[in-house]
Amino acid sequence: MKDSKNKTYRIAILGILTAIIIIQNFVPFLGNIPIPPLNPTIIQITVIIASFVLGTKEGMFVGGVWGVVRMIKAYTLPASPLDLLLFTNPLISLIPRILIGLTAGMTFRFFQKKGKDSLGMAVGAVVGSLTNTVLVLGFIALLFGNEYAAALDVAPTNLMSALSVIVATNGIAEAVASAILAPIVSKALLKVRKR
Repeated sequence: MKDSKNKTYRIAILGILTAIIIIQNFVPFLGNIPIPPLNPTIIQITVIIASFVLGTKEGMFVGGVWGVVRMIKAYTLPASPLDLLLFTNPLISLIPRILIGLTAGMTFRFFQKKGKDSLGMAVGAVVGSLTNTVLVLGFIALLFGNEYAAALDVAPTNLMSALSVIVATNGIAEAVASAILAPIVSKALLKVRKR
């Protein structure tokens, strides 16, 4: 009976988090803060919560859903021509989002084994968030450096400096928000599971 309740709980939470990811992608200001040419995101928090509450594989699944939905949105509702160019590429849209679940989940499990769940959640949230930021910007620089430099109105030789500023501002802000919100929500969901 207990296994059946646990399985039902896991399926329900996975479905809810998947639905939240889809809503965050399509409802303005719910998942992104639009600052062209990129949209700093808070959607990674949902992926991180999935990793903490359900497990690394489920976190990777939810991250994969985000990546696929992001690609669909780039094809069907691009915010700009740059959006269509960048986010239709699976290396930019899909891989970093899947890896959020992997890095956040593995970091949390490492600390959990040492009995430091709260610290593990905070550090895992930061690691997961920065995984997304660094990989998305890294793949953009690698694959579309000249186009992105033009969109930022900087010389291609100064692109890495411009990207460093984005990581230092938006990336750090996203990581801090993740470190605060993901543990709060995750702990609440874990308490519900124990009842």
